[in-house]
Amino acid sequence: KRTMEFVPRLSSRRIALFIDFNFEDSEVIYPQRRLEEEGAEVVVIGAHPAGQKYAGKHGIPVFSHATISEQNPNSFDALVIPGGFAPDYMRRNAAMLAFIVRMIELGRPVASICHGPWMLCSARLSDGTPVCAGKRVTSFVAIKDDVTNAGATWCDEAVCVDYPLITSRTPADLTPFCHAIIRATAALPTATP
Repeated sequence: KRTMEFVPRLSSRRIALFIDFNFEDSEVIYPQRRLEEEGAEVVVIGAHPAGQKYAGKHGIPVFSHATISEQNPNSFDALVIPGGFAPDYMRRNAAMLAFIVRMIELGRPVASICHGPWMLCSARLSDGTPVCAGKRVTSFVAIKDDVTNAGATWCDEAVCVDYPLITSRTPADLTPFCHAIIRATAALPTATP
């Protein structure tokens, strides 16, 4: 009789998950559960005080664990940015943009889906270049022009990995999106607390 034991691939990993109002529900819930299932500690981070209740586009409530102003990107192994309308709020938050830039500088995965790549257009390196410039990026088709205007090459694929960026188009792509996050994060040395 054979038994199959599940071995989590992300034990001792900390993953930041950005959130704001009107997020795409499945793009928060599915990655959060999938990454936790792999043993990761997923920290839901918003612009408001810890414990803030954020409602998704379809009404699913998610409570934040932390506020962005109190977070150090050095203590995270990866970042996930969901879509929906939330990225339009989040891209106006200087601390969230700085967090993305620091994760890129550290060479840690920054995964973004649907309208989430708006954040990759707004987050800029010290020379003013968007973090997505020169990278292959996908997104929801409605922001294709924003992505290309920021200097990225837009690709119509379920998941596009141009390390450290991992991007996907829509909730239909969540499975390959999460697989790519898991593979990239499992391959890294653990972050420094």
